[in-house]
Amino acid sequence: MSSFAPASLDSDALAVRLRQLAGEERNVQVDFLLHLDEFDRRRAFVEAGHASLWAYCLKVLHLREGAAGRRIQAMRVLRRFPRLEAPLRDGRVCLSTVTLLGQVFTEENVDDLLCRAAYRTRAEVEHLVASIQARAAPRAGIRKLPEREPAQASAALPLTAPEAGGERAEPSEGAPAAPMPASPTDGASPATREVRSERPRRRSETVAVTESHWSLRVTLDRACKEDLETLRCLLSHKIPDGDLAAVLHEAIRCAIEKHGKRKGAVAPERKTKRPEPTAAASPEPTSTIPAIVRRAVWKRDGGRCAWVGPDGCRCSSRWKLELDHIQPVALGGPSTIDNLRLACRAHNLLHAERTFGREHMERFRRDLAEGTTPQERAGVAPLRPVLQLGMWAQ
Repeated sequence: MSSFAPASLDSDALAVRLRQLAGEERNVQVDFLLHLDEFDRRRAFVEAGHASLWAYCLKVLHLREGAAGRRIQAMRVLRRFPRLEAPLRDGRVCLSTVTLLGQVFTEENVDDLLCRAAYRTRAEVEHLVASIQARAAPRAGIRKLPEREPAQASAALPLTAPEAGGERAEPSEGAPAAPMPASPTDGASPATREVRSERPRRRSETVAVTESHWSLRVTLDRACKEDLETLRCLLSHKIPDGDLAAVLHEAIRCAIEKHGKRKGAVAPERKTKRPEPTAAASPEPTSTIPAIVRRAVWKRDGGRCAWVGPDGCRCSSRWKLELDHIQPVALGGPSTIDNLRLACRAHNLLHAERTFGREHMERFRRDLAEGTTPQERAGVAPLRPVLQLGMWAQ
């Protein structure tokens, strides 16, 4: 032990001492694993009166569940591959990374994986393991977390008192032990009991599942979840299946573009000048709806389909919304607030079929799929009875 207090050392000496202590700590850690291995081989924990090595680590060595689990797993990997001792001592790998690599270690690849995992972070090693042995990614979706219980509800839970003869069950070896519920009346104030009843906020994490894919787990509040659902609906034309990963990627790209331009990380796009119209070229008819009109219609209809059925029931869908002219443009309908409404794709098409006939609309959609209409192929100005369809499909 050094006779110098840390405060008495200058920064250079302190850095040297820290490196020395880190090396000593790793050596002690490896020695601990080697002793733990021999102790396990002899099953000496049984002679000491314990049913498992896990119980011995918790009750006698006073390790916590996570620390005991990491050391037991790392010890078993070291038992299989004794050549890991040197990398553990010099810091190329640690207990956590050895535990992860133990899932994919073989006699053939152990040396190669040690080189690739040397001095890597846990996240980088997880990615390496996933690139060798892909794991099943959880299905994309959103689920509601259980509500936090109020502090008063904890008082109704049955108490497990030591004098009642109830003994805590030992966990299986290598499995984390379930925490004992604290008694809400053991001398704790109401404020303390309320804090205990609060569940810890789950930390966001990104876990590699294959070499090129990651699983993201994050907890959202109600407002963020509603905003996410709104974005999925707004992108329903561009992302028809509502894939959550694609929606998040689109949102991230938009945010990078917005904030990147503000901070100078993204170069603004160069605006190209439009060619001046010539006298010979006749301007094509347009049904462009002013942005102020779009916003007014959206606000009035609440961002939902305004179609009302014969029974007075409103559709109110938010999926694939489009601007629908009540009196179609082809029949002289203006692009005004009173003549516009929000309609989902299904009701927009239904309105067009009722106005122009189903056969005509099917022919119109078929011509659009081919790229031109019969009138355009004949050199005649096209009649577009449902030019408003797909107005927001970009």
